[in-house]
Amino acid sequence: MVSAFLPLTVALPLLGAMGIGLGSLWVPALRQQRKLLGALATLTVAFSFIGFLAAFWTYEKPLYFAFAWDWIAIDALRIPLRFQVDTLSLWMALIVTGVGALIHLYSIGYMGEDEGAWRYFAFLNLFIFAMLTLVLADSLPLLFLGWEGVGACSYFLIGFWFHEAENAQAAQKAFLMNRIGDVGLLAGMIWLFAETHTFDIEGLKRFVYSADVAGSVGLLFFFAATGKSAQIPLYTWLPDAMAGPTPVSALIHAATMVTAGVYLLARMDFLYNAAPETLLLVGGIGTATALIGGLIALAQNDIKKVLAYSTVSQLGFMFAAIGAGAYTAAIFHVFTHAFFKALLFLGSGSVIHATGTQDIRQMGGLRRYMPITGWTFWIGTLAIAGIPPLAGFFSKDEILAALYARGTEGTALYYLYWGTLLLVAFLTAFYMGRLTWLTFEGTYRGEGHPHESPLVMTLPLILLGVGSVGAGFVGLPAVIGPSWLREHWLSQTIREIPLPHLSHTTEWFLIALSVAIALMGIGLARALYKEGLAGDATLSQRLGTFYTLLAQQLKVDWLYKQAFVQPYLVLADLAKDVIGPWVGRGLPRAVSQGLLRLSDALARFQGGYLPVYLAYVIGLGLIFLLWVLL
Repeated sequence: MVSAFLPLTVALPLLGAMGIGLGSLWVPALRQQRKLLGALATLTVAFSFIGFLAAFWTYEKPLYFAFAWDWIAIDALRIPLRFQVDTLSLWMALIVTGVGALIHLYSIGYMGEDEGAWRYFAFLNLFIFAMLTLVLADSLPLLFLGWEGVGACSYFLIGFWFHEAENAQAAQKAFLMNRIGDVGLLAGMIWLFAETHTFDIEGLKRFVYSADVAGSVGLLFFFAATGKSAQIPLYTWLPDAMAGPTPVSALIHAATMVTAGVYLLARMDFLYNAAPETLLLVGGIGTATALIGGLIALAQNDIKKVLAYSTVSQLGFMFAAIGAGAYTAAIFHVFTHAFFKALLFLGSGSVIHATGTQDIRQMGGLRRYMPITGWTFWIGTLAIAGIPPLAGFFSKDEILAALYARGTEGTALYYLYWGTLLLVAFLTAFYMGRLTWLTFEGTYRGEGHPHESPLVMTLPLILLGVGSVGAGFVGLPAVIGPSWLREHWLSQTIREIPLPHLSHTTEWFLIALSVAIALMGIGLARALYKEGLAGDATLSQRLGTFYTLLAQQLKVDWLYKQAFVQPYLVLADLAKDVIGPWVGRGLPRAVSQGLLRLSDALARFQGGYLPVYLAYVIGLGLIFLLWVLL
C-alpha cells in the first residue's frame, strides 16, 4: 500500500517548486506572501519525508515504483523512468528530506524579509527533487539527470543575490568546476554501456569486470565525485559557495549535494571491489583533502568559511572510508554529518542574522544573548570534534578503525592515512573550538544589540541538536555493541570488502586515542582563546609565514587563476581583438566581394546573343566527348 504513494512522495517537492515558481510568475501578488510560500515549500518536503519514513517502517525487499513509460527508447535500447527503493537509496532519501525539511522551516524566518523569497523556495524545492532523483534512480542516465539537476539548482541558489558580482562569480565557479567533474561521470557511463549494453544499475552488478575496466571506470566516477563532493583538485568552489543564503549552505554542504559523490562510489561498490587497487588512490586523495581543509580552517575569520573548509575536511574522511573499502562507514558519516553540519551552518546563520556580520573577530559572548543558538552550536562543535557520546564520535571512530584494520593487511599506506586523519581530528577539534569560543564565549566585540532568533529558526536548531546527540547510536563500535546500520540495514544493499578483525584491546586503544586527541584539540583551543583574539596572535607567531599562507587558503585559487583562468582570458582577448574582427567583419566582406566579382565575371557570358549560346553548348559538348574518349 505504501509503495502506491511513493511516486507522489518523490513528486511532492517538484509540485511545490512548480506551484511556487509558476504561481508567483503568473500572479505577482503571491510574491509578497513570503511566509505562506515558505510554509508550502516546507510542507511538501515534510510530507515527502513522512512518505519515505512510512516506506522505511514497512520496507520489503525489493521495493520498486515506476512510471508507465519508457523514458529513452532508441531501437532495442529501452530506459524506463523508474526509481529504485533499496536500503541505501531509502536511507539517503530520509536524510535529504528530513534535514531538508528543517532547513526549509528555518528559511521561513531567515528569508522572511527578502523580496526574492518566492524564487528561493521554488529553487529549494526543485533542489530536493533533483537530489531525490539522484539517489533513487535505478539507471545511470536518470542518476545523471539528478546529478546535473542539483548542479543547476546549486548555481541558482549560490548566486541567489546575483546583483552582487561576487555572488554571481561564485555561482559560475561552482557550476563550471562541477561540469569539469561531470565529464568523468559521462565517460564512465558510456564505457560501462560499451562493456555491458545496459545502463540499469542492478543489471550492471551482475557482470564480471576485469580489473582494468573496473579500475578505469572507477577512477572516472571518482573524478566526477571530486567535483560534486569538493575533493582535490576540484574543491575550491565550495568555500566560495558561501555567497548564497546561509540555509543554502546548510542544504548543499550538509545533507545533499556534496554527499552525492560519496553516494555514487558506495552505489558503484561492485566496481571498486573488482579493482581494490583503485581504492588506495581514493583513500589518498580523501586523506589529503581532509588535511588541507583542516589546515586552512585554522586561519579563517569568516564564520561560514571555517565551516566550509570543515565540510571539505569531513568529506575527505568519507572518501578515506571509501578508500578502505568501508562504504558503510562512509554513509554512516554522511548521516551523522548531516545533523551536526546543518546545525552548525544554521547556527551561523542565526548569528549572522543577529549581528549583521560574518567576521568572528566582531563577535564574542553571544551565548548570553542567544542561549539556544549558543548551546546548540556547542553541541554541533563537540559532535564534529568526536566527543562521545555525540554522533560524530561513532562515525569518525568507525572510519579510523577501518583504516587501521586495512593497514594490518600489509599495505603501509593505510597506516599513513590513519595517522594523518588522527592529526586532522585534532585540527577539527581545535579550529571548531576556536570558532565557538571566539563567537559565543568571552565578551562581545561587535556593535549593536544581538538577540535570539525567532522560534521558526531556533526549533530546527533544537531538533538538529537532538540528532547530533543521538544519531550515532545506530552504528555502535563492535567492541561496545552491534551496529544496526552496518549489520542489519545497509548490508542488504552494500557489499563491502571484508576488513580484518581487530582485538577488543586494539579497538579500545583506538577509541581512547581518538577521544584523547579530540579532548586535546578542544583543550588547546580553550587555552588559547579563553581571553579572546590574543590566541590568533600566538598562533600566528608560532606558525609564522605558514599561518599567513593558510589565511590565504594556501593560494590554491591564485595558482588555478594563473595556470588556467589567465591563459583562457588571454586567448579570449586574442579571439576578440584579432580573430573576432576578421571573422566578424573581414570574412563576410571578403565572401561578399568574391561573390560580386564572380557574378560580374559570369554576367559577361550572358550577352543575350543566341549564336554565342549555341557556341557555348557545342564547345562544352566537344570537351565532354574528348574527356569520355580519352
